[in-house]
Amino acid sequence: MIIIKTLVELFDTCQIENVIAALRFKPEKIVFVGFKKIMTRKKTEDLKRFFETRKLNIKLEYKIVSRYDYEEIVAGINEIIDENEDTAFDLTGGKELVLVAMGEIATTRGVPMFQFDVRSGEMIRVKNCENIPETEKTHMTIEENVALSGGSVVEDIEHFKWNLTEDFKKDARTMWDICRKNCRAWNRNSGIIKMIEAANESGSELLVRTPVSKVRDLPDENIMDELAEAGIIKGYDKSGKEIVFEYKNEQVRRIIAKAGNILEFYVYMTAKHIQKEEPQYYDDIDTGVFVDWDGEFTGKSDTRNEIDIFIMRDLVPVFVSCKNGEVHKEALYELNTVAEKFGGEYAKKVLVCTYISYAGDSRNYILQRARDMKIEVIEDVDKLGDEEFLQTIKQRIR
Repeated sequence: MIIIKTLVELFDTCQIENVIAALRFKPEKIVFVGFKKIMTRKKTEDLKRFFETRKLNIKLEYKIVSRYDYEEIVAGINEIIDENEDTAFDLTGGKELVLVAMGEIATTRGVPMFQFDVRSGEMIRVKNCENIPETEKTHMTIEENVALSGGSVVEDIEHFKWNLTEDFKKDARTMWDICRKNCRAWNRNSGIIKMIEAANESGSELLVRTPVSKVRDLPDENIMDELAEAGIIKGYDKSGKEIVFEYKNEQVRRIIAKAGNILEFYVYMTAKHIQKEEPQYYDDIDTGVFVDWDGEFTGKSDTRNEIDIFIMRDLVPVFVSCKNGEVHKEALYELNTVAEKFGGEYAKKVLVCTYISYAGDSRNYILQRARDMKIEVIEDVDKLGDEEFLQTIKQRIR
């Protein structure tokens, strides 16, 4: 059986391709072979930080070769083999001329050569791999994926952790049932509630007591009555000079007072249910994840984005954008940009929405742009039952 002590890795701009073999074989050393232009200090530092986070004591070395000098490439790789024992070539990523050089050396010197399919995790045995053992698939957390891409999950911004008690899941399901009857009315009501909260005189976030004279619009009576009947809000009084009600808890408040939160939470709750039933299906799930692009959060001027639902499945990141209302092209561009930054070509992009547009031309335009960007679209989710929605999420968010 071959034990790989030194992994010769073709350095690629996609960091997932740079680490997948190392995570599977855990060698003593990795020698990255690549070009100066792409093997930047920032990327090498990100790799070092990533392996330290995983507590993998792997020595990292870098070999810069000419992009077009074949003889130099061959000489450089031969030098690596001469100086290290039990070497193997990983072809995942890399450029054509280096691939050719590795192929020649593998043939003449009997070096094992393989590559990985990142999406499936399958190891493809290219040459001299008869005695290389099978390895288990590996996975990555959300924070590890972001760090590997040079960013960081922002801790300075409040990140609310949902407590998925059975009672709250029941309340969330009730709120979704109320919302799905008329999503536009729910969104409008959430906007009004937000303004009512801004003029709240109770001194408490959960108890709302706002003079009618201080607000422009009143909340939707049908929605508020249904919430009161379900016990999700208490003490609802619409008869006097004040608007008075009390939220059942902080989690309920966060869903009612922000229009998009109900759909985001419904998708999140469904994905967590899938993970609970099949723990290996998703490795990590979170909602409302703020990411800083350069990993050095210094303040409001930093480039950062919020990801509605962030899922890791093995080494593949899935970015889910949720829209409980009309979808505009900017939503597609934002989703595509974030996914390319933190997942590259392997990222999966999903748009979950209640409707795209009631105008046919606008809907067709959005759907075509989504196809161009390889964004999976799940629409009309308000018309799906729980089990149908769960199976849709399971089949298409993976």
